[in-house]
This record gives sequence, C-alpha cells and structure tokens, in this order.
Amino acid sequence: MRIYQRTLSTWVQFSGTGLHGGLPSFARILPAPPDTGIVFRRTDIGADIPATIENVVDTAYATVLSAGGAKISTVEHFLSALCGMEVDNAIVEVDGPELPILDGSALRVAEAIDFVGTEESNVRRRFLWVYGKEKLHLNGSMVAVSQSEGLDILATVDFPGTLIGKQWLKFTLTPGSFLKEIAPARTFVLREQIDALWAAGLARGGSLENAIVVEGDRVHNEEGLRFHDEFVRHKILDLIGDLALLGRPVHGFFLAVRPGHTLNRSLVEYLSGFDGPGHEAETSCTEGVRLQVTA
Repeated sequence: MRIYQRTLSTWVQFSGTGLHGGLPSFARILPAPPDTGIVFRRTDIGADIPATIENVVDTAYATVLSAGGAKISTVEHFLSALCGMEVDNAIVEVDGPELPILDGSALRVAEAIDFVGTEESNVRRRFLWVYGKEKLHLNGSMVAVSQSEGLDILATVDFPGTLIGKQWLKFTLTPGSFLKEIAPARTFVLREQIDALWAAGLARGGSLENAIVVEGDRVHNEEGLRFHDEFVRHKILDLIGDLALLGRPVHGFFLAVRPGHTLNRSLVEYLSGFDGPGHEAETSCTEGVRLQVTA
C-alpha cells in the first residue's frame, strides 16, 4: 500500500439513476486536501456528510449516511472505488439523496479514477493494523479477522437452489487487482425478492441495466455474467466500500461468510471502537485482538 495520502488529479463526473429512489442523479468527485477523508456533499441542500461509521443510519439494502439532518444513500459502490483505487481524500458532490447506481458495479468510477490519475501529498496515511484473531456473528453470517501485511479478503456466499450456489474467492487489494477483478462485479437480486422490494418502496430504479436478476438456474440479463463467480466478487466490492468508512486503509485478513451491509457495519464499528491521536496508539479489544494505528 502507498505511504502518502492521495487525491484525484482532477474532477470526474457521473449521471444516472438512484437504485432505490429511482430518481435522476448527478455526481461529481472533486480533489480534496490531505486529511479531508471522503465527504459526500448534497449540492441540492448545501450539506456535507462525512463518510464515517458514526454517520451510518441504515444498512438494510444499502449503506445510508446521515449528518445534520441530511442523508445520502447507496454510497458503498463509490466508496469501494475510492478505497480500491487508494484515494484517501475527495469531495463527492451529488444533487439528490442517492448516488447513481450506474451499471450496478464500481467499474465506471474506478475506470474514471484510473484515467485521470491521482496526486500524492506529503502527508502520511494512517494505517489500521489488525493483530490477533476475532469473530463476529450475525443472523447466520460471520466475519473473522486476523493479521495480514495488506488487505486480504476470503469471502463465501451460498444461495442453494439457484445458479449462484456456493462461491468463494480470495482477494488481495491493490488498485490494479481491484480494477480488474472486483470493480466490474454487479449487484444482484433473486427474482422472487423483487416484488417485496417494490412493495417496500425500494429498487424503483432497478433494471437489467444495473443489476443481475437470478431466477432458479438462469440469469435474466442478456449479456450474462462478467465472471462465473460475479456474485461473491460483488460481496467483496461491498465489503471494501463499507471498510472505507473506517477513514483509513486497513492491514488485515478478513474471512467473510455470507457477508452483507449490516454485518459489515458491525465489523467496522468493532474495528473503530478504539481510536487514538498518537502515531502508535494501541488498545486491547475482546479475546486478545489488538489494533494499532500508525501514521
């Protein structure tokens, strides 16, 4: 991982539709000074919403942030692209309550960042290092954390009776590997879930242009799959986006079994349960896990 903080060399912009609200959405990512972090800016109401775990208010079907009474929804794909491409500081302007879903992946955002490039500052990044081992369980899902020299993820999903079935993938995060192996993976839904989502007022902007629809042993999308294991890759994409809410790059190994945004939120809350202003602030957590921040 790079040692010094980076931001975009210039702005990039995107337009599309919000996945759940179904409204047109325009977003622009702007460069930002060191130690800004990632901040979502609602240009329609003039409100800033820092991308931090403290500002997460919902994780039911997307990660939703709120600050000062303003909300921004479905932030995980943009955050995943920024984290995956090692962008530490940026202002993400959006003209409404939800980011555009684009094609349901992080590919267009990651490609845009790769195209314009990034600029390095003289301010060092603050890393979060995981030592020891710990497990978190939630409603049949589990994530285990342990030590690693980089950010390594082994994820599994299991959807019996469908084309998805059981899938697993081990992934080590670098900008190049993220762009090639994770960013193109699209969000997905089972056909039998769609009516319930619509009844709940969700997925109003969903279509075969921005989500994989699985019914039994087939997908409804004419183009088919981008990877045979696209589903577990998208779960890794979401996990990377939710880990970005820590506000610093992570060194650790994560075993994620049937992960989702709610479990990811619990994981990030656990990891951020300590914080220290010092260059080597260290704390003990449950069952011998140690976490360390270095600058």
